[in-house]
Amino acid sequence: MKPTQLNAFVAVSAHSSIRGAARVLGVTPPAITKIIRELESELGVPLIERSVKGVELTEYGAAFAPRARLLLDDMRRARNELAELRDGLRGQVRVAVSTTFAQTLLVPTFRELRSRRPGVALHLSETGLPSMLAHLREAQIDLAITHLDPAVLDAEFDSIPLFPVPLVIAMANRHPLRRCRHVHQLMEAEWALPGDADGVWPATKSLFASLGLPVPQRIMQGDSITAGLMMVAQMNCIGIFAEPLADKIFRQYEIRRFQTEDRLPVLQMCAIYRRGSRLTPAALQLIDCIRHTISAG
Repeated sequence: MKPTQLNAFVAVSAHSSIRGAARVLGVTPPAITKIIRELESELGVPLIERSVKGVELTEYGAAFAPRARLLLDDMRRARNELAELRDGLRGQVRVAVSTTFAQTLLVPTFRELRSRRPGVALHLSETGLPSMLAHLREAQIDLAITHLDPAVLDAEFDSIPLFPVPLVIAMANRHPLRRCRHVHQLMEAEWALPGDADGVWPATKSLFASLGLPVPQRIMQGDSITAGLMMVAQMNCIGIFAEPLADKIFRQYEIRRFQTEDRLPVLQMCAIYRRGSRLTPAALQLIDCIRHTISAG
């Protein structure tokens, strides 16, 4: 298999279109078709089929697509690592970060990275944990930086702990339950909790479980920190946030920490990567810059 074949197939699978793949790769549609046919001939199975919806992957194509992305990612990593070893200051890191990290440590970390390796290209996205893991799994990013309980990670991922992240409960400054002192007294209220279509995230469930409580029944869930803050500030919802974010922006939203006598869980800010994949020198340098920022802060 050649890189040109893998690139063509991955582009077709991403765009569900021969023309779309050709446009992205800067070649003609007949050239893409020829390359895909050569790859199918080499593998001995059909990878794509045309339909009224455009181009769809066959069962063989769907099985091969993640492998193709991983192969291309390994090639990219090898090229980057050799360039870094040759030039010393170059490289590329594709990283997804949590909102908490983006709002607190991203800028000083980036400044430190720039001072050490001015030639490193950083591709940044901000998203929630499920999307981070999906992007890691498909080799769309090299690294994810977020807070979580490392025990919830699947066996296909490894993590590097960076620093502890306490959780805090937030409510509006004038919330009617602000004088309560225990979480169980808030269970009938409406909550804004991190989650997605599959339900509330494991770290959130573990918070309530650690207090011997179920997840509240009345919840609004989503992966937008900004939406959660607005619901807490304007709709009298109760939310859960990372302490570094609380210290930075609670005041501007006119919300407060819930002063509880209960002990809330402490998570870890972690660098997460695919198990078995070797981090490039640039990625390792980014992690070291995060540690430097923490120690200097």
